Amino acid sequence: MKKVVVYILAGLIASPAFAQSSVTLYGIVDNGITYVSNSGGKSLWEAASGTNLGSRWGLKGSEELGGGLKAIFILENGFNSYNGKLGQGGLEFGRQAWVGLSHPLAGKLTMGRQYDSIVDYVGPTTLNLQSWGGILAHANDIDNTNDAFRVNNSVKYVSPTMGGFTVSGMYAFGGVAGQFGRNSTIAGGASYAMGNLYVAAGYLFARNPGTQFPDGNFVKNGSTNVGVFGYVGQPASEQVIGAGTTYRMGRAIVGANYTNTRFAEANGTTSTVIFDSYEVWSMYNITPALLVGGGYNFVSGSVHYDDAKPKYHQINLVMSYALSKRTDLVLNTVVQHAAGGAHADIYNGVVAQQSSGVNQVAVHAGLRHRF
Repeated sequence: MKKVVVYILAGLIASPAFAQSSVTLYGIVDNGITYVSNSGGKSLWEAASGTNLGSRWGLKGSEELGGGLKAIFILENGFNSYNGKLGQGGLEFGRQAWVGLSHPLAGKLTMGRQYDSIVDYVGPTTLNLQSWGGILAHANDIDNTNDAFRVNNSVKYVSPTMGGFTVSGMYAFGGVAGQFGRNSTIAGGASYAMGNLYVAAGYLFARNPGTQFPDGNFVKNGSTNVGVFGYVGQPASEQVIGAGTTYRMGRAIVGANYTNTRFAEANGTTSTVIFDSYEVWSMYNITPALLVGGGYNFVSGSVHYDDAKPKYHQINLVMSYALSKRTDLVLNTVVQHAAGGAHADIYNGVVAQQSSGVNQVAVHAGLRHRF
């Protein structure tokens, strides 16, 4: 018996130390009913999945490699929980798919299909990314602050946080033989978070966004769409510069943000189309379970090839009631009015089509569960 114990101890001492690792399964199921006053000229009632949080399931994990270094990954799938279809154009892991290394002193380096710096830094200052989703996005998510598309073939670096400051940079390889820049993207961002204050800025420059981001909202040249992206067509490039802030005050939080989005060589021309977006919003917990909020977003366009000046005024109202820490009921109302020859165009990833006129109203009631 003593010999057996000795052999076991000797084996344990001689065996290599295995690194600690963890894998977590997580997800959201978000279903509801949406009413749209004018979708392509007619009112619409529809069963809508992922209107607020985007139904998904994912795997995330890490492995300790020693000295504080970790291997990390995320694989995240989007789906429609009413019919089981894959989201993001039918991709298996269309929301996120990346692997990388992290160290508390050196930062994080990741590679794969990832969010850009506008989503990472300016997105948290919008009302829609306060867990309310695309139905509240800036007109048709013109600036991608609601992550209408992700970036493939990307390498991203995020610095460690020092004194509240964090910076990040991204480059995405186009992968087109003989054309190094085609379908490529560069992005960067920075944030400062201290106490109740968050301030951030982001930058995105993408070549050939219409082909690089097939899950985006871009439309073909000559389209009869006179919503937001109807002025854009298949542009040579998209540039977004944005900044925003949030501040918490007891039960309340307020936020504001601004983005400037430029599309070069829009609609088969040599001209630029520019959209400026301004948003202010607030939310308040009446009770720990009951949350209400609202905001106003104004998007102003300048179409240089025909001197059009499309404008979009949008009011967002939100309410949720928590049944538990992981399950809540939600109610959203969005009212948009267009001017300058434009048609109202609430994010069509949610409400199906642009309005046939200058007004559009969307109301969504749903149930969300996180796991």
